[in-house]
Amino acid sequence: MHIRWILGGAGCAALVALGIWLVAGRDTVDATQAPGAGHETEAAAKALPGPERPAPQAPAAVDALLSSDLVAVFEKVLFEAQAPDKATLMARAPALLAKHLREDWRVRALGLLERYVDMQEALRAQQPPAADDPGYLRRALKVREALLRQYFRPEEVEGLFGEQMRHDNFMADKLEALANPALTPEQRAAALEQSEQAWLSQAQREARKEAVAHGDAMRQTDALDVSGASPQERFAARSETYGHEVARNLAALDQQNQEWNTRLDYYARASETEQAQLRETLFSESERLRLSAALALRAANARQQAGGKE
Repeated sequence: MHIRWILGGAGCAALVALGIWLVAGRDTVDATQAPGAGHETEAAAKALPGPERPAPQAPAAVDALLSSDLVAVFEKVLFEAQAPDKATLMARAPALLAKHLREDWRVRALGLLERYVDMQEALRAQQPPAADDPGYLRRALKVREALLRQYFRPEEVEGLFGEQMRHDNFMADKLEALANPALTPEQRAAALEQSEQAWLSQAQREARKEAVAHGDAMRQTDALDVSGASPQERFAARSETYGHEVARNLAALDQQNQEWNTRLDYYARASETEQAQLRETLFSESERLRLSAALALRAANARQQAGGKE
């Protein structure tokens, strides 16, 4: 089976820019420590706490190599290598890492890359969460966290994936709140505010605030969708309200969003057998980690809309 990673999260980026937050997952590690061989993923997942909020940690010293930027480098290397197997990948990796990292980081990064690949293979072997079961998404996140802690040291998990893990747990809270018919809109908003404060960093909260600030533009976009406005009509309406530059950017997001939703529609209509293949061919590595959450969010929104019509 060929090892192939394809970059291109434009569709997801467009959704985030429009305030629709999708769950993402990434994985990496350091060469000096091999993964713990005797740990079973399920057992480790059960040993982890549920949706308990972690206490904020003040790192003693910042390790500049251990950041989400390194994960992005790994994705570039995996794409550029186009390797048919792990052995070929690791043989090509040193030259490729040299294009992206300074010399004193490369040996360490090579070891991290190897465990990143092993981790991704283990993650792909897990059963994906059902699109209409937010509770199962929570369990899937716990399994993924168990895998991360199996392959990486605590400081590596925190540096490479810490913020993403906290964001994913916030997204699990959001999906559960959306799927809970007992909550009023006010209760749902309060629950999400509490979850945001508990899980997200200041930088993540600021980014989310910026996305939420686009609410008026989103509402206008919804109205344009309902009216079946043409691209020219959409551009004219947005230009009048927000100016030419914003209208141009929103038009680009429309196109990216449409492309992402087209792929989601095609995947959702496919049989289970076809979906297994489509996950590999239609979506990039990072998009595959967001896929189940994107479908879950769709299902939750559909249930809300159906409930509002009753």
